[in-house]
Amino acid sequence: MLRRIVCALSLVVAAGAAAEEAYPFQGMTPPRKIGGMVSIAGAPLPAVPRGSVRTAIRVYEPILAGVRIFGDSHTLARGCGYLATLYAALGDMPKAKSLFDEAQAILEKHGGEGRDLAWVYNNRGLVQLENREHADALRSFRKAVAILDPRREEYLEPRVVALENLASTYQFLGDAENSESAYLDALEILRQLRKENTRPHQVTLSNLALLYCSMGDYEEGRKILEKLAAAKGLPQPLRFGILNNLGQLLSEMKLFAEAEARLMEAQSIASGEEQRGMVLMNRSMSYWLGGKFERAAEVGQEALHLMEDVHGGDSFPAAIARATVAAAAMSRGELVKADRLFVQARNFLSKEKSSEDTLIFVLRNLALVARRRGQHERALAFSREALALSKKHLERILAFGTETQRLAYLSQVFPYDQLADLGEPELLADAAVSMKGAVLESLLAERAMARKTTALADREQLDRINALKVEIMEKIGRGNADVDRLERELKKEQTVLTKRLGSRPFPSQSRPKLSTLQAALRDGEVLVEVLRYQRIAEGWKLVPAYGALVVSGKDAPRWVALADADALDPRIERLLGQFDRGGRGTRVENPEDAHVVATLRELHDLLWKPLVSAIPGEASRILLSPDGATCFLPWAALLDDDGDFLAERWQLTQLSAGRDLLRVAAANDARGKTLLALADGGEDLPHSRNEVMQIGQAVEKLGWRTTVLLGRAAAENDLQRHPRPGILHLATHAGQLRGDAARGVGTRLSRNPMYRGYLVLGGGKDTLAEWQRGVAVPFENDGILTAEEASGLDLNGTWLTVLSACETGAGDVHAGEGVLGLRRGFAMAGTKNLLFSLWPVRDDATAQFMTAFYDRLFETADAASAFHETQVAELRRWRSDRGVASAAYRAGAFVLTR
Repeated sequence: MLRRIVCALSLVVAAGAAAEEAYPFQGMTPPRKIGGMVSIAGAPLPAVPRGSVRTAIRVYEPILAGVRIFGDSHTLARGCGYLATLYAALGDMPKAKSLFDEAQAILEKHGGEGRDLAWVYNNRGLVQLENREHADALRSFRKAVAILDPRREEYLEPRVVALENLASTYQFLGDAENSESAYLDALEILRQLRKENTRPHQVTLSNLALLYCSMGDYEEGRKILEKLAAAKGLPQPLRFGILNNLGQLLSEMKLFAEAEARLMEAQSIASGEEQRGMVLMNRSMSYWLGGKFERAAEVGQEALHLMEDVHGGDSFPAAIARATVAAAAMSRGELVKADRLFVQARNFLSKEKSSEDTLIFVLRNLALVARRRGQHERALAFSREALALSKKHLERILAFGTETQRLAYLSQVFPYDQLADLGEPELLADAAVSMKGAVLESLLAERAMARKTTALADREQLDRINALKVEIMEKIGRGNADVDRLERELKKEQTVLTKRLGSRPFPSQSRPKLSTLQAALRDGEVLVEVLRYQRIAEGWKLVPAYGALVVSGKDAPRWVALADADALDPRIERLLGQFDRGGRGTRVENPEDAHVVATLRELHDLLWKPLVSAIPGEASRILLSPDGATCFLPWAALLDDDGDFLAERWQLTQLSAGRDLLRVAAANDARGKTLLALADGGEDLPHSRNEVMQIGQAVEKLGWRTTVLLGRAAAENDLQRHPRPGILHLATHAGQLRGDAARGVGTRLSRNPMYRGYLVLGGGKDTLAEWQRGVAVPFENDGILTAEEASGLDLNGTWLTVLSACETGAGDVHAGEGVLGLRRGFAMAGTKNLLFSLWPVRDDATAQFMTAFYDRLFETADAASAFHETQVAELRRWRSDRGVASAAYRAGAFVLTR
């Protein structure tokens, strides 16, 4: 609060006390600001008792009255500002506001555009924050920043203070993009001033870490806080806040032992009951997350007593403490107590603009408690309220955050757990349509807008973002781990583009509705939306599980609980291991038939058999949106009780999320009649060469313009020289960089899934050999096309992309967002349909599959139908010739998505 501000040490290096507003990341120490109230006249305001402040006012007012005799002047303006600051420190906001008005009017009248006017705006902004005049405070801080021109060296340190206050205000209002931008600007100035290890720099970093945590970007927040925690000589309040926040962050990451160590360290240096109560709250929540409900209740109750004593019962800290104790009571089966405490917390938090995350947590748990108490309608009402807030919060993240922050936030939302427990299909469908695939959709919309715009600045911004990604990748590849500056620059470029595009309306499908999605389904089509969620088991234990929504164009959606992840995931992993039989071009024996058949039957019984009764009888085409490990499953090759493949009964087309239906329906289906085909970058795949030559000849006969490049001529640069082909076909080696498979560059790049997945183009074989020896090669046109590089291609007008290579569908699965790897890279590039493989495939079988697919493709002009007919025919052919396992291995690997 302004009443508790620690006064400035000098004119420009102010060290304000903690802003005690509520910030989104519950339980943590609120950000500490560098920017506080300062003396406009330049004299430091000493940290003195309120009585001394009153004395200073009594002494200073007659002096100021004497100055007024001489009329308006800079001296009078500075005096008014100084006295306003004293009144603000005392808590007399009306008097402070009046004096600030007078100081501002005098300075503006006399053309005061310097430091004095900036500090008036800065200090009155803090007064406006105290009065909850947030919009006015933003305007004041923006004006202060605008006046303090960064080209003038004497303005740099004051600018840091104003930027800190601006960033904190944005953060309080949930505007993460602008808050991050202001913090990064402040850090850059401190770097220029060579103050990187000073307290102002540490405070700014700590605030930035909290911002990332509030967005769900826990890894970035942890990296910053761990570095700060290792610093020597930190003042107690800052060190306490860092340790306390780091402990809470580690709890959220489910690293409970590390969290306990950090929280106990914070408790050991806690000063006063307030700090001790805050640590106890975080410890209680950590125990609850770790399933230690008795301990959580005991510690939480102690924290609640402390917070009520220090802040009063009707306060944000007390509300958070009640929510913590309520969660422990709920998990112990004390439902009446939990209900009462959660309701008390909700009543307070509903009035607090900045406590949305905490309020969502409370509402979801209130719904769980109400359901357990048999109050279904009440549970439904709380669920609707929580979902509405979650969607609103997600929209802000999508509008302001970078790609990393959007993904990080979505991975921490867990929107389906409590809704699945409630068992209301329409609410679950609403959540899935709104949230699943939302990050990819937002990125595709931004890129499409940037590419289509007539504004050169937008396209240049996108080019700079892609160039920075490649530069970072190259530096990492060369063993240079110091890429912080480039990553900061990348974030800044991304947020600038997001901000510019965010001022324009996004496509309507960015806020999709279930009814709109149902209307996009054609006759005979059904959407099966698989969701990975946490099942609430006995004793309130959270068990990872899978379920599915079955959505048709006519009927209400149906929810089907499938299998626990512990039963499903190992079977999928075992199946993929049985099919991992060497890369394209490797001669291998057939997989063991009995083991593969058994696993395909088990997976069918766990996943598909429960769904059959929910699928309308007239449905023949399934639009399947997998999640979690099911993204790597060969759904088409699952075996039913009669020994038939699933694809023999239904046409399966995959989507990354149900919302993709709306994007596809809205897309312009004008198909450019151009084919770009690159093959055999490693110069050892004769079947891939024949494959593209046959496809090229067939397409030419239909009047298409074709470009076929083979071997070393299949250069990476050709993908840039031939943008937006109607069809892009890549037939070559592909794979995943693994730390144990490649030294040097490969090991370092393998940490990022978008750097890990790659295709070998012309010259790429030499690059891989150099990497094996630990030698770095320049990334530009190195013959290795990574998923990140693929995402920068312009395929916005491309109807079909075919990745005729090994495990091009591999990568890291991300909650609700599919797989980060080549399949995501090409999707982000803008292609409408994408064909990829799930495991290493044979050269000969792949060539046969692809040529058969293209024959049907140009007969039907329908990618989904042509793919389905080809896959069924190839599965049957190989089953008849070599058995079920060989058929699944050779023809089940391929997946078509749209």
